[in-house]
Amino acid sequence: MLRVGVVGPLAVDVPRVAVRRGALDAFGGLPLVLVSARSVDLPSVAAAAAAHPDTHYAYVGRSTKGMRRPNLVGVVFRDAQAASLAGMVTALVLEEQGGTEPRAAWVGPVERPLADAFAQGIHRTVPSAVVLHGWSRRDPARCKEAALATLARGAVVVAAHGGLCAEAAAAAAHEHNRIAVALTDFELPRVAVATIVREAAGDRYHGGEDLVFGAASGAVGIRRLDPRISSDVALRARAAAQELAGGLRPTG
Repeated sequence: MLRVGVVGPLAVDVPRVAVRRGALDAFGGLPLVLVSARSVDLPSVAAAAAAHPDTHYAYVGRSTKGMRRPNLVGVVFRDAQAASLAGMVTALVLEEQGGTEPRAAWVGPVERPLADAFAQGIHRTVPSAVVLHGWSRRDPARCKEAALATLARGAVVVAAHGGLCAEAAAAAAHEHNRIAVALTDFELPRVAVATIVREAAGDRYHGGEDLVFGAASGAVGIRRLDPRISSDVALRARAAAQELAGGLRPTG
């Protein structure tokens, strides 16, 4: 039976695997340790990998570029695909609630490729939609302030990348009974984790690189939706996610 250490909020849905949860320094000697990028910074994981060369570490949610180790692999998601899917879901909401001048907003640090992918996802279904930008520092207070400014300009949906910034933007949206989406709502780490664990059970490990997971692998899809999204829109959103995973052009 494969013994796996887990640091942070990661689900391991693989049978015949013994999972132990704890702090990063508790797992030296285990064959595989999964580390959430939400819980531990990269330098700490790289240091642990250097200190325990016989243990393999998978850093889930962030690249290991700049701190490669032969026993450390980064697990990253195709953010542009997640942003596009967030845009598709937003478009469905705008069709239902956007009125004659539908507006949505991207809030947070300047990440133009992701903001553009979000806008493209919207415009596939609602070409007339206006996508506002609420650029701000990653600081939650700034993100909330930026979100409030876009809501004042008529945004029906507020989108952000993830983390505390997205939580602050969502809080602003919910205060005004509006809908929030985050890229992390459309990333499924459990799919990537299951792949890595199954390969380790077959004595195959990765290191010195990043593994990239997207819609084709099932790692980009709908993890959660804002409870303010109607059941009809939720059904259509899940259908769009399935079409994206199948490589089809989602329809409205």
